Amino acid sequence: MIKASFEWILKKVRNYNLFMLDKDDYDEDIKDPILVLKHQKYKTWLYVIFLTVCLYILFYITITKIESETIVISNITPDIFAKLSFEHGKTLSCPCTTITIPYKSFVFNNITMHSVCSSVFVDKQWIERLYFEKASLFLPIDFRTTAFSQFKLLSKFCSFSEELISQIQTNVYNTEFVTIELFSERQVELNVNGTIEFQKNDARGRIMSFVDYLRMAIRGINFVSALGTNRIITILQTTDQTYHTATSSVKYTSNNDMNLKCLLTDSIIVNTSDPLEFSQRIHLYAIPKSTIVKGFFAGCIPLEAIFESTLDCLYELECVQLLLEYFPNLNQMDINWNNSILSSKHENMSVINYLNNLFVVNWSKKINYSAYFNQCSPSMCTYTTKTPVVLSYAITLFISLYGGLIIILRLFASYFIDIIFESKACSNENSNQQNTNTITVIQSMKRLNLFKKIHHRTEENIKQQRIITRVYLILLFASICILCLFTTLNNEIVTITELNPSLTTYKSLERIYSTAVQCPCSNKTISFQTFISFSPTFHQICSSGFVTEHWISILKISSGDQIINDWRQQAYVQFQILSDLCQLANKTIYDAIQRFLSQVFIVSSMINEINFDEQLVTSLKQFYQSTEYNFHLLKEIVPLIIQVDQFYGAVGKTDMNDLKTDLTVEVIMDETTNNQAVRLLFIPNGIQEINSTLIKYSCSINPDSQMPAVIYKHLFDFNSNNHKNLIVNMSGSVRGCLIIDSLFFSTLQCLYIDSDCFILLLSYLRKTSTSHVVSESSPLPLPINPLVYDPTVSRFPPNTSISTMMKLLMVEQWNSFSSYQLFYESCAPIYCSYFQKSNKTTFVGVIIILVSMIGGIAVSLRILTPYLVKLIFKMTTICKKTTEQVHRNCLDQLKIRIQNIIQRLRNKLVGLNIFKSHEIGSNVDRVTARTYGLWATRLYIVLFLTGLTILTFYTMIQPKVLTTKFDYPSSTRYNHLKEIYSNELKCTCSRISSTYIQFVKIELVFHLVCTREFISEAWRLDFLSNLVPNLTVYEQKDYRRFLPAHLQFLQRLCQMSIESVNNSINELLTSSLVTVELLSQINFKNRIDVLIEQSKSNTPVLFSRLLIFIQSIFHGNAFMSMYGTNFEYTGTVALYKFLYMPTKAIIYDNKCSCGLSSNCTTQAIFIERNSSKNITIKGIKMGCTPSESFLLSTLECFYDQSCLNLTQQYTNYKNSLNPLSTTNLSRFLPNTTINELMKNLFIEKLSTEINYSTYYEHCLPSICSHTTIAKFNIFYTISVILSIQGGLTIALKWICPKLIRIGSKIYYNRRRQITSIHPTDSLEMSCNVIQNTNENIEMTQMNIISQNNIMSRRIRLFSKMIYVIVLLLCLALGIIVFPIFYVQQNSTTHVSLVADFSSTMTTTILTSSSTSEPICHPQFEQLSFNVYCRAYSLFLSTVADVNLDNRIDVILYCDSYPSINVLLGNGNDVVPYPYSLCTD
Repeated sequence: MIKASFEWILKKVRNYNLFMLDKDDYDEDIKDPILVLKHQKYKTWLYVIFLTVCLYILFYITITKIESETIVISNITPDIFAKLSFEHGKTLSCPCTTITIPYKSFVFNNITMHSVCSSVFVDKQWIERLYFEKASLFLPIDFRTTAFSQFKLLSKFCSFSEELISQIQTNVYNTEFVTIELFSERQVELNVNGTIEFQKNDARGRIMSFVDYLRMAIRGINFVSALGTNRIITILQTTDQTYHTATSSVKYTSNNDMNLKCLLTDSIIVNTSDPLEFSQRIHLYAIPKSTIVKGFFAGCIPLEAIFESTLDCLYELECVQLLLEYFPNLNQMDINWNNSILSSKHENMSVINYLNNLFVVNWSKKINYSAYFNQCSPSMCTYTTKTPVVLSYAITLFISLYGGLIIILRLFASYFIDIIFESKACSNENSNQQNTNTITVIQSMKRLNLFKKIHHRTEENIKQQRIITRVYLILLFASICILCLFTTLNNEIVTITELNPSLTTYKSLERIYSTAVQCPCSNKTISFQTFISFSPTFHQICSSGFVTEHWISILKISSGDQIINDWRQQAYVQFQILSDLCQLANKTIYDAIQRFLSQVFIVSSMINEINFDEQLVTSLKQFYQSTEYNFHLLKEIVPLIIQVDQFYGAVGKTDMNDLKTDLTVEVIMDETTNNQAVRLLFIPNGIQEINSTLIKYSCSINPDSQMPAVIYKHLFDFNSNNHKNLIVNMSGSVRGCLIIDSLFFSTLQCLYIDSDCFILLLSYLRKTSTSHVVSESSPLPLPINPLVYDPTVSRFPPNTSISTMMKLLMVEQWNSFSSYQLFYESCAPIYCSYFQKSNKTTFVGVIIILVSMIGGIAVSLRILTPYLVKLIFKMTTICKKTTEQVHRNCLDQLKIRIQNIIQRLRNKLVGLNIFKSHEIGSNVDRVTARTYGLWATRLYIVLFLTGLTILTFYTMIQPKVLTTKFDYPSSTRYNHLKEIYSNELKCTCSRISSTYIQFVKIELVFHLVCTREFISEAWRLDFLSNLVPNLTVYEQKDYRRFLPAHLQFLQRLCQMSIESVNNSINELLTSSLVTVELLSQINFKNRIDVLIEQSKSNTPVLFSRLLIFIQSIFHGNAFMSMYGTNFEYTGTVALYKFLYMPTKAIIYDNKCSCGLSSNCTTQAIFIERNSSKNITIKGIKMGCTPSESFLLSTLECFYDQSCLNLTQQYTNYKNSLNPLSTTNLSRFLPNTTINELMKNLFIEKLSTEINYSTYYEHCLPSICSHTTIAKFNIFYTISVILSIQGGLTIALKWICPKLIRIGSKIYYNRRRQITSIHPTDSLEMSCNVIQNTNENIEMTQMNIISQNNIMSRRIRLFSKMIYVIVLLLCLALGIIVFPIFYVQQNSTTHVSLVADFSSTMTTTILTSSSTSEPICHPQFEQLSFNVYCRAYSLFLSTVADVNLDNRIDVILYCDSYPSINVLLGNGNDVVPYPYSLCTD
């Protein structure tokens, strides 16, 4: 069987001929038929081989091509994004419609503070009931002394923390989340956490730096508390009615070490009412009959005590009840104390640690990712994947290539064989005939006829056919040329992807393609600490021996018994402050660096090194400026309050009975006992002349006064027998009003090695050893080296003031080190993609397109060209007619022609047969072939239209990502594109980093008072120059004592407000605007407006909050103003006995006590000497301190000419003063308080000018693109139709006839199986019916036997064919499946394709009617019978109804071949396939 199959296949292959002439074709040259047949077979074999090889190669190249495909997903939901992020997170990109989203739209904070901040213990009622008017009479260690102050400070810490938390939340909520692309929920959470943590750390860092600086200043100046907790005043009366005051330090330990005198100890409540001795107040030893208050401490000042307290007492009801016992006023509160104790978990933490955490116990946040997602509103998501060719595309391509290759290879094979045989023939001819080859070729071209018709061979027909051929070839050649040009010149924006690029690769791509390169980071939130580090170097003084305890102890020993104006008197304090400042600067910078490094660098895509450096430089510059300014603000505000309020300090005072108290005694009568008492008045601070006791500068009038610092050397003049003081100048050192002023105004010149002062300084210091102090003449074994100035290392010359150095935090170099490589590794881009204009297809792709489309073009032109040429000929004929006839008959002719066309078209379609007889089969007669051709034509049309429609429609509906690119658009064109594409237009900036100052201009208008002469230093000094320097000559309530402080405070408030605003604006304008994509004008303006509003809200809050916080700290510690306006020393005296002088708070209007509140005020007045007349000053207040009272005052006097004239009169100012103009529009009324003006930083108006054109020019978008998902492209659809058409045409022309013949055979085989033949004696026939004879029975039996034999042979043959076909199909399937399997195995990304195929099986059921019909004369149509008999040997034997279906059947007898043929009728006058029965 297998052998027979192969023999059959071999026979078919040998006889297979695809180049035989059609029925309408003919050969103009007379050739040997045998030779022609031989050539045709050669052509067929060559054609089949080339077709198979080419088709397989091109199909294999296409099917194995793996491309990076960009998948576009629309209608994004959070669930879809989460799934895409999980599956394709590395290449997923979902651009946001809104790129700036405020946190307040999707972030919610839930903050739980420590229960003490919401308890009764910070309530005003609780605090006021802890107040004792005579608290200074208790021991410093007694809790009753400082309870009011400690709880008031605790309350302030809570309220201050709440304000900071509120500000943090406001800052977080107003912060805009820049999200160019949609972030995952985890990335959003990391970013939100980073922002909140930075805001928290920044707030904590600022407040703790401020607290540390404040504590340092308080310790350095040694302010005296009115509570007597750090220093007490005693008074002694002598017999000559002379009073002597002395001051002593309070020691909280029995240790003799003087540095430990303020060591904290447990706070107690003394249970005795016995009078306290003086020694008990300065040496706080264990006191009997006392009760410890758990968790509270006593110290030099209440601030230090509350900082170290753990609040244990507030967690226990017994301890609270103890407080109720010793603070009787607390019992007046209607509170259930059982429910008032603290409920928070007791963590045994100190208050300062709570403050460091802003009293926050729990800070939780809730992120509404859905709200963020809706705000981002991504229109689509894209991801890149490597996919093989889609099956539908492979099928379409296969059909297209098949159509093109058949046409090309038929021509190639035909001409190739002809050329070979012609060349052999030519080699046998003479060489003279070679000259005629060119002529022969030209003649052949002229005679070329591709539209031959055997029945149209007239000269005119042949001429027309040749013209059609030439037009066809011209159109075909032109179409191919146009197609080649269009394909080769058709450029597109190609996205090229480079996977896992190295840094070198990225730099190379960035250098070539610049901003077109996009490398999405796998980690979009990168901590700064991953790629940047700091190693700051400080001024050498901070690492020298001059800030060590050893040096400071030497200076302190050397300060004893010195003249008060001697530099050595306060030198140790200055160096102690300098040491503290160095430590504070170091800590401040370290904390600031940690906060900076904890920030995250948000980057969606990798940025080049230039932009990286620009952004980093801008960020670092802003970080440096912000850190330096925040510290500078502390340095300015604290001294300002100290200078304005003139707090009493004990710098330079000894620890025991120092008589230099700066106090005078005034004898008064005690109002309660009518006994004689004394009141101590403060001597105003001033700077004395060198070697004199006269005051040269009044610190109240000019707090910035300074004198050179000197050392007094005691010498004995033997000539005059007197002691003299040799004055030695300390180079660079200055003596100011305050010890901290002396330090800040000074330089370090004296400490440098090239200064003569350094050796001189050492010679005037006392020497010390580990156990004793030696004489001045002994050598000084110092391990301290002088400073060395190196201009290449230090930016501070020796003559730089310490104030200037502290303004820069003593930093020489920040020494930041950044690594672009580490940044790249942290970004970790998975791939880099860039747009490139390139040819849409490669050379191989062009070949494939040409091959796939040439079939459709050739078929289309072969159909259209004849009609086109005929139309032209007819138009030419019509044009030859006269014009009148054309106009007269045009409409009629048009109608007739349309009718004729319709009729012809109908007739043509009805009888259309596109299949030639040999295409049906060589063994089919012409009649049957024509019938089969008609059915095959109709099947062909149906299948062709159906297949073309399905494949075209499927191709049309496939979504395609279309990116429209606009290179370097101008501003005008961009605006036009923006109107068209709206937010879908994306423009990539050439420079992604810029500073706001380049396109934003901010103009400020301040309050008029801050622009007039009132804030001028020169005017202020001139205005106050006629006042008496010693302000104590004026009455205690005379405003002239306050006037210098108020004017200085107004001046500094204006200056610091302007400085703060300018710094904030400068910080904003110098910050970076990082925009990878161009912002629209609306988004750009909105973003700047938000930043400006944040700056406007944050700057005043910071300034006013710090100012108020300082005032609260000073009041909470009960520091005494040297104006004598908040506390005063008053008490009784004893003869020759030092008695303790308690303090008393000053009472103002409405019985407001400065001990309870710092806001107590009264109307400011001028008091005339020797007169009871008091002159009120409009809008001005006096109170506990000048700073507090001035903040509660207004500027009404500055608007009133008479009020200004009054101040001129009482200050003896000779120049004229003009009031503030009320005609100028101001948002502040004249009666607005200074505090309100300060909270608004005296800003009247802030205007912003935004230049979007400058921003656009700076961004300079290199490319704008618009990406859409298109499902229909007319040009692509036309190309698909042309490609598919050719292949379908040729494929269906080969398949349809086979399907018809197979269907016909199946149909007749089924008919034969159900056919039964019954012998009868006779048949009734009307219309001349032939009667049967007895031979019919024998013939029927013979036919049945013959039919069975034939059927068995056909079944065996059919089985062989099926077997062979199965083998061929397996082989073809293996060849086709191999490349597909290869692609799938080698693809890096597997894409699951789910295709739903629905198949419909149509079953045709043949039914026969059971109703008898009269048998009539049959009308037969002559057909070509497929019988085993020659035509001349076939005889009609009889007609009969053989199978009893009421239809006439024909029985034929073959003479040449002994057989009987039965033709069964089918009722439509057509006799179908015959059944043959052998008669043998």
